[in-house]
Amino acid sequence: MTPRRLPEGFLLGCATAAHQVEGGLDNDWTRWVADHPEAIKGGGDAAVAIDHLHRYREDLAQLGAMHHNAHRFSVEWARVEPEPGRFNLDALSHYADVVRVCRLAGMEPVVTLHHFTLPVWLAAAGGFAAREAPARFAGYAAACVEALGDMVTWWVTVNEPTVAAVLGHLEGQWPPGERSLRRTQLALRGLLRMHAAAAQAITTVSARHGRPAQVSIAHHERRFVPRNPSSRVDRAVVRLPDFLFNRWFLRSCVAGRVLAPVGHGEVVPGLAGSLTYLGLNHYTSEAVSFDVRAPGMLFTRHEAVPGKPLSSTGWAIDAGALRRAITDLSDEFGLPVLVTENGVADRDDELRPAFLRDHLGAVLDAIESGADVRGYLYWTAWDNFEWADGYTKRFGLIAVDRETLERIPKPSAALFAEICRMGELPDQSNGGMGLGAAAMRDVS
Repeated sequence: MTPRRLPEGFLLGCATAAHQVEGGLDNDWTRWVADHPEAIKGGGDAAVAIDHLHRYREDLAQLGAMHHNAHRFSVEWARVEPEPGRFNLDALSHYADVVRVCRLAGMEPVVTLHHFTLPVWLAAAGGFAAREAPARFAGYAAACVEALGDMVTWWVTVNEPTVAAVLGHLEGQWPPGERSLRRTQLALRGLLRMHAAAAQAITTVSARHGRPAQVSIAHHERRFVPRNPSSRVDRAVVRLPDFLFNRWFLRSCVAGRVLAPVGHGEVVPGLAGSLTYLGLNHYTSEAVSFDVRAPGMLFTRHEAVPGKPLSSTGWAIDAGALRRAITDLSDEFGLPVLVTENGVADRDDELRPAFLRDHLGAVLDAIESGADVRGYLYWTAWDNFEWADGYTKRFGLIAVDRETLERIPKPSAALFAEICRMGELPDQSNGGMGLGAAAMRDVS
């Protein structure tokens, strides 16, 4: 088989988030874990995380040496604005240096402004639903663009807004631990307004300085399929969760207003035209069936798609779902796509080599079908604090010793480095990269 070439200028690298790697943070997640230690599998917290706050220069140099040409990271809002209206210039200087180090290492920075965590002062005021949240977020975004914007083109306003709302306000697994459909709707509306306000701030400040800016959210697309394709009920019940989770936020952005059933068509200033590309986070597909016992889940039951190999999280590994996600988004919205996250939890690095080949192959399939895909960012560079999963799930290309914090590249890191170096996918016969028997069981 002939190796498959990636497009010229294609972005290849990893994605990270401040709370998961930096350490030394005080935000709503820090307080949540302190108050609810039982909510974290295996215990632990992100007080130190992997100490990326102090080791970022060596860490980013490590990725650059692996031939990555892009790196996505998040700015920690709580660090930049520890009190309302008071910006920490040292923190802004720190993140400006992170961008500089990325550039020196040959990596295009992709900067996320909100990745699941809030300053404690905003969380106490109502979080996403707080009346002042959009204006506060816009002010923070403007400060970041002033400090970093001459070196940054790619911006992500909010990471996975639907996930943040559902896990924090409907399922109660994340802060603030609510289980309320009404509070979930308020959070979603607030996140829509926050994105619009930040997008306006990014474009306004960038234009004032004559800088280019690409703006999006990082949209989590989880493909839903009927558990029994021949069941009319299963086919029917999959439609509403698919719309709410996979389309409502994006379609509201395009429409410029809060669409039903979350809102009543209220126009949001700055929302229309707020996306110049689509950031896509994709991990798995799910089989959906009718369940009368689950009113809080819209009477649906979600499980791994039968017959697919499973990751350490129990998620189905389905490269075809990534291709379909890209092509569907491209066809509907007509915007360039940047895969801002795609990865696999894999304790022993048995699945990751095939996962990388198959999912990058799926990206190339989407490109060949006409989608404009600008890059692929693997989640994640280093094993880190995976929210409610603590340190029990290992998505990283690079292992981190929890005692010494030593960085230890896995075999898949070398494979990804070679793909980045060559700009192509090796044929399947190189290195035994196909899915084997080990991939067909849950390795957790």
